[in-house]
Amino acid sequence: MAFFSAFPNVHFGFGAVRELAAELAQRGIRRPLVITDKGLVEFGVYRKLRDALPPNLDVSIFGEIPENPTIAGIQGAHEVYKSNNCDGIVGLGGGSVLDSGKALRIAVNQGGRILDLLTHPANISADVAPYIALPTTAGTGAEITSGGGIHPETDTPALGIRSPHAKPDLAICDPDLTLTLPPRLTAATGMDALTHCVEGYLSTAYNPPAEAIALDGIRRVAEYVERAFSDGRDREARSEMLMAALEGGMAIYKGLGPIHALSMAFGDSPLHHGTLVTVAMPAVMRFYNDLGGDKMKRVAEAMGLIADEQAGNRIADRVAELNAAMGLPETVRQMGYRKTDLDRMVDEAHGSYFNRSAPKPPSRDAYAVLITEVLGD
Repeated sequence: MAFFSAFPNVHFGFGAVRELAAELAQRGIRRPLVITDKGLVEFGVYRKLRDALPPNLDVSIFGEIPENPTIAGIQGAHEVYKSNNCDGIVGLGGGSVLDSGKALRIAVNQGGRILDLLTHPANISADVAPYIALPTTAGTGAEITSGGGIHPETDTPALGIRSPHAKPDLAICDPDLTLTLPPRLTAATGMDALTHCVEGYLSTAYNPPAEAIALDGIRRVAEYVERAFSDGRDREARSEMLMAALEGGMAIYKGLGPIHALSMAFGDSPLHHGTLVTVAMPAVMRFYNDLGGDKMKRVAEAMGLIADEQAGNRIADRVAELNAAMGLPETVRQMGYRKTDLDRMVDEAHGSYFNRSAPKPPSRDAYAVLITEVLGD
């Protein structure tokens, strides 16, 4: 029997941030905690959110969420939440902030150590704090997903938080909040959205509506990611990319695959997740070149490529071209990764839960080949 998960409600469009005040009031939130990062405060994105709220609203802010979400960052936000007697959470940021909010909404009501919540997800109940997510990147889709990765420390592999109670109650997707995203992050997060759509579409889970959404997301990224990268003020491109990221988040509900399993192989580092997965994508697409059925052809068609028996290789080549055109690295070594323990990397990738929904799970030997290619010289 197929089970189709429900997504949180979504407000989408330029100016959607102005709907936040009414949504807080509807939920009885009078003392919200806004979690975000330093860059969004420094570059005025937080100010856009604050200006959309009544000046007399008692808003607290924690602006120290790191680039990759950590238990320490969540604990810091938890302390501010408790000390200011907050009654709801607003996440403003990319995947790191939004995933941190998922763990925070559980921790503030259910107590205990955050690490215990990550390692014993079955103990998570529906007793969670209200949570509204506002993405500022067009990539992760974390604004509507029920899972995420949290690092116990900065340079340690992420632990997954997986619970239907973790996903935000509402996503407010305002492309205006993405206009100041720097070109390199525009590229990396945009290609992250592509990996979500592709792996979600290829997943073995049965969900035809999600597959249609995934193909539409692939088309949007292929058509608009370079435009958003080249001109961050291109409103059409920004809106299309934010929609593609949202669709990628919907596609994730079908599961992911080896691209994300490979990212786990290098998870003991502070490398940017979106860059990691797009660097890994060409190798996996080549590995999938002989995949049975017509799904690889449908992905190629959505990317505007010839749909034939070489679809996997064509997709790999096109992704590599996009990465190069936007200045993204070709290998993980070019990202600064210096560790050499191949056996450990294979263990991490082969043991990843992402393989469960893969249409062609790589063997240990296959992962060794893939990791060697993705690592580079």
